[in-house]
Amino acid sequence: MISWRQVIPTLFTVAAMMAGFYSLLMSAQGEFLIAAQMIMLSMLLDGFDGNVARLLKGTSKFGAELDTYVDMTSFGIAPAMLVYQVALKDFGWLGFLLSCAIVVSGVMRLSRFRIKDPFRGQRGFQGLPITVNACWLSMAVFVSESELFYERNILEQGPMAVAVWTCTILFLILQVSNFRYPKPTKMLIGFIPCILVVLFLFLKMEIAVAAAMTILVSCFIYAFITPLFPRHTDLSAILDDADDEEPEPTLRMP
Repeated sequence: MISWRQVIPTLFTVAAMMAGFYSLLMSAQGEFLIAAQMIMLSMLLDGFDGNVARLLKGTSKFGAELDTYVDMTSFGIAPAMLVYQVALKDFGWLGFLLSCAIVVSGVMRLSRFRIKDPFRGQRGFQGLPITVNACWLSMAVFVSESELFYERNILEQGPMAVAVWTCTILFLILQVSNFRYPKPTKMLIGFIPCILVVLFLFLKMEIAVAAAMTILVSCFIYAFITPLFPRHTDLSAILDDADDEEPEPTLRMP
């Protein structure tokens, strides 16, 4: 029987799925700023479900599986749809292939995560979490589509476009790599800055663009700098002990 302790976190997961689906609808209608905001809102809700589940002691295998589909929709398909509609469709078959690569790399990342990490990311990640690339792409679109940069076509030409798409390709490789990454929002108090910066995206444009750029810088640092520090626990050592330890199922996925 499902208890209220499991229902409440699941409601956050369902809300995250709805935000991701709404992002897809907005991308199809050309409302790219809203689509980018919805990806970030989905990410915020997706972060809440795991924290709330652990706080209420309401973790469940059902919630963890449900969360996988949210990740696939909101952080794999929705960002790919968004960047394709904004810029990649103008690059012909190359743009189509990059959009496909975003989805395929994300799905492979999630599939490997499910079968190789019994602790569901609570002790760090092997490979870059799919949420990082989703943040990177949605915020790059948000900045490019804002009234401050709209006329510059920064995702289609110039050094900014080269930087964004080069980093995107590297992110896709890192997602299926063996590099170790820490879990940045393990404690609820550490999740507060994430809440604030996402909420800033819904304020006036100058503040929203500053928040988006902050997220972009954070993604870059997390993806390329944090693996260089040796403080991360070796996941292989954890997995060696996994058979002797009952992992706690959670709602949170990368």
